[in-house]
Amino acid sequence: MLPRLAIFARAPVLGAVKTRLAAAIGRAAALETHRALLMHTLAQLAPGNGRFAPELWLAGPLAEAAPWTRCLPLRQQPAGDLGTRMAAAFADGVSVLVGTDIPPLRAHHIDAALARLAESEVVLGPTTDGGYCLIALRAPSPQLFADIPWGTDQVLTATKAAAGERKLALLPPLWDVDDAADWRRWRQIAAG
Repeated sequence: MLPRLAIFARAPVLGAVKTRLAAAIGRAAALETHRALLMHTLAQLAPGNGRFAPELWLAGPLAEAAPWTRCLPLRQQPAGDLGTRMAAAFADGVSVLVGTDIPPLRAHHIDAALARLAESEVVLGPTTDGGYCLIALRAPSPQLFADIPWGTDQVLTATKAAAGERKLALLPPLWDVDDAADWRRWRQIAAG
């Protein structure tokens, strides 16, 4: 059985996605950006590569999932904060979890995380803003998701501290789309 990859996303609902970005570009543009980033992520990861099995985990109503998101198994994220939802995915048997707002994320990053699990218990793919965009676990570890200041530049630091004595590996950092500067960078790449 292939290792499972959870692609975590919010259902594309106006006002419920990319809220920090929406403050700068408006809710409609933020929704369109969310959809474009989700499509981009699915184009990169949904085909899989024979080494992992991708699944789309949606927060919010599954009825809002567009037909193009149904190219892979669709799962409902449980209720709770981000940490609770992520812990539940790993408890369900997921090996790697990623978000959908990381334009440079590719299948080879998932492969690298899985390879690093051979010698590590926790693998993190940092983002340049102090968070992380990928987490891989050898076994469920709910304490890695408790009391983390989600949405801040302290997420990576707090998660590394929560890992304690577990053997931890870091992948090279990637950038994500959270604010207007990130959005402009994404628009330039998408246009090119």
